[in-house]
Amino acid sequence: MTGPSATTKYTGQLIDKRVLIVGGTSGIGYAVAEAALEHGARVTIVGKQVPKLEKALAQLSATYPTQTAGSRLQGMARDLGDSPTVESSVQEILQLAAGSGKLQHLVITAADMTPPPPVSEVTAEGLQRTTTIRLMAPLLFAKHLPGFMDCATASSMTLTSGAHAHKPDAGWSVIAAHCGAVESLMKGLAIDLRPLRVNAVAPGAIMTDVVKDILGPFYDQAIQLAKEKSLVASAGAPEQVAQAYLYLMKDTYVTGSVLESNGGMLLA
Repeated sequence: MTGPSATTKYTGQLIDKRVLIVGGTSGIGYAVAEAALEHGARVTIVGKQVPKLEKALAQLSATYPTQTAGSRLQGMARDLGDSPTVESSVQEILQLAAGSGKLQHLVITAADMTPPPPVSEVTAEGLQRTTTIRLMAPLLFAKHLPGFMDCATASSMTLTSGAHAHKPDAGWSVIAAHCGAVESLMKGLAIDLRPLRVNAVAPGAIMTDVVKDILGPFYDQAIQLAKEKSLVASAGAPEQVAQAYLYLMKDTYVTGSVLESNGGMLLA
């Protein structure tokens, strides 16, 4: 593929750019991978489980045979919740994504998708994995990123927070705390890594396949609650919120910002 032309100065901004999506094997991250491929990017996805990674790579290749031809799509399975190995995993991931060149965009959507414990059941050990994935891993990516990415305004790092940082439901103190910490971390990194742009997306009730599995028989009830808490009378889909990540990659004048995609739930 070639770079953007006079007639594709908006849709061609990601052509041949190297985009790394950590958490890209399912849900929002997978949708971001689809969107990046549709925009001509070279995509690397990372997930915890090998079978899930292989399935995602196969699906993306089947859906986008032209965009994934050659070495335009690749992946790696690493567990970023494992504290002793997380830093070495981060370095391996960055090396794969950059290849013989430089990485242009890093998106992190990875999260520990388990129901949060109530405050009465919180333990230091129980918090360790979630904290490692949501805070330590992004910090370590930021630490090593300058070695694999040009720290310029054309490049970006996008983290993932959540609407719970601003409007937590009962029983969601743990997730609210981590989402709020991600947003504070993003602002600090935007200063420390400048002129590299660092932002965050804060999704609302996005019904991914993993969320559906977790909810099980309560899925329909959750959909109804999401509709009641939304100004657009619906829950969100990964394909919708993926647009936010694309925007943050392409707008070279935005940094230190939280982009919300929540159906207006903060006003409902």
